[in-house]
Parts: sequence; structure tokens; C-alpha cells
Amino acid sequence: MSGRLMLGLGLALAASLALNAGFLLQHAGAADAPAVTPRRPIATLRGLLASRVWLAGLALGLGGWALHVDALSHAPLSLVQAFVTGGLVLAVPLATLGLGHRLDRGERRAVVLLGVALALLSAGLGPDRGAVVNAPALAAALGAAGVLAAALAATAPRAGAGALGAAGGVLYGAGDMAVKALTAIAHHHGAGAVLRSPWLAAAALATVAAFFCFQRALQTGRAVPVIALMTAATNVVAILGGVAVLGDRLGGSPPLQALHAAAFALVVAAAWRLAPTQAALQGAESEDVSAASISGSFLGRDERLPAETPGRVATVDVPGGPSH
Repeated sequence: MSGRLMLGLGLALAASLALNAGFLLQHAGAADAPAVTPRRPIATLRGLLASRVWLAGLALGLGGWALHVDALSHAPLSLVQAFVTGGLVLAVPLATLGLGHRLDRGERRAVVLLGVALALLSAGLGPDRGAVVNAPALAAALGAAGVLAAALAATAPRAGAGALGAAGGVLYGAGDMAVKALTAIAHHHGAGAVLRSPWLAAAALATVAAFFCFQRALQTGRAVPVIALMTAATNVVAILGGVAVLGDRLGGSPPLQALHAAAFALVVAAAWRLAPTQAALQGAESEDVSAASISGSFLGRDERLPAETPGRVATVDVPGGPSH
């Protein structure tokens, strides 16, 4: 494995730690904010920015995103996303620290599966050849991701916050495809070409839409299952996009290709196994856990505030849909 590739994968693991710590803090801070809705973006942002806990989560998330982009400039998209899936391994202990959750047998097995998958993916890796940007194929993939995300978001009133989390994940995966294309363009043609590229607008649009989906899911659902579904969807879209659209290689020989394909399948299976297990954490993520109690747990203090009014449930405000 080349030093450049090792650096990229190390950055991906560091990004996963920052991102998942940020996600849990954003969940805590969003709980008491006004309803997240794209109809009122300024009011939504103002409400979130009023929470110091949410701001701390945002700072961690932005740092994780910067590490993620740097990782994409050093390693193939599919591998970066697989290593960022290590964030699911980190999310569970973070939930243990912040929400008092204990690992069950299924979660421990899923964590082991992810570790095995990452070890398999590390075997026999050569240098990153750089992304192959096929404009029609990338445009079609981004369009398909947008349609899928819209369909998932439309089911949210019936399926719950998990569907919005998954929609956000699909859009984040699409945004990662566009960002990886931009890193290739920057490498070959410079920053000016990035500013002129249509993939810059595509990355921004996908990321903004993913932000609203994910923040709304955090506000209306339970943190760990929403994070798990979002992360799983991101990785499925990005891994498939990296291999099928951007020319990522599975391996330098047929045995390595089979090994890496199996490892990617393990990543997806472990991520999916964690999601329904974490969705059952009714006791660990009770409705009366406040932002102060979670932030206090992260800081080693017990600062529980009185519980919120029972029955207070935020509603989804979908453009063009009924108001609640």
C-alpha cells in the first residue's frame, strides 16, 4: 500500500470519529430547536445556531467533512467510504458515553464484521489511479440518486425519521461522487476548472438537500438509528458510484477482486445489521434526555435538566404537502 493511500485511509478514519461525535451533539442541540423545514431556511438555521451544543456538533462535523474531502483527494471513493463506515463502529461507543447505551451481541458482531471488512480491503492495495470522470454516467448516477432520495423522503410521514435519514444518506453519497470528480478535475486542471465545473453545483445542491433531510431526521427521530441509516445509505451509494461510475478498482488480480468485493458486501451487511438493532434502543434514547445531559456526559459531568413536556413531537413540514 502506498504512503499516499495510507494517508487517505487514515484521514477517512479520523473523519469518521469527528463526524459521528458531531452527529450526536447535533441531535442533542436540535431537540429543542424550532422545526427544521426547507420552507424557512433562515429561521431553521437561526434556531439551530442558538444552541451551543448544536454549534459544537457543527464544528466537529465541518472538521470531519474537511478531513473526508482531503481523504478523497488521496484515495478512491469506494475505499474512503468503506473506511468512513468505521464511523458506525465509533457511533455505538459514543452512544454508550452520551446516551448510556450498552452493546448487545448483535452490535458486537456487526462491529467485528466491520473490522474484518476493513482489514480485507487493506490487503493488496495499489496506488490510487485517480477518478475517471465520465460526465454522462456521473450525471445519470446523480439524477438517479436524487429520484431515490425524493422517493424516500416522500415516505417519511408513514415510515418515520429513518426514511429521511436514508434520503439524506443517498444525497450525501451523491455529493461525495461529485466531490470526488472535483478532486480529479483539480488534480489535472487546477482550481479554476473546479469553479467552472457543473459538479460543483451538483455537490452543493446534494449536500444542502442532505443537510435538511438529516437535520429533520435527527430532530424527529432517535439519534443512533438515524445516523446508522444515513451512514449506511451514504456508503452504499458512494461505493457503488465509485466502482461503477468513477472507475475504482476492486483489486489488481481476480483473487483480490473477489476478496475486496466480499469486503464491501461485509461493510453493507454490518451497517444494515447495526441499523435495526440501534432502532430498538427505546430505553437508551428516551425522549427526556436533554441537550445538557448529553453534553454533560461527553464532558464528564451530570447536568440533567427537567424532561421536556411529554407528547411534544415535531412534525415534518414538506413543501407542497399538508401543514401540521
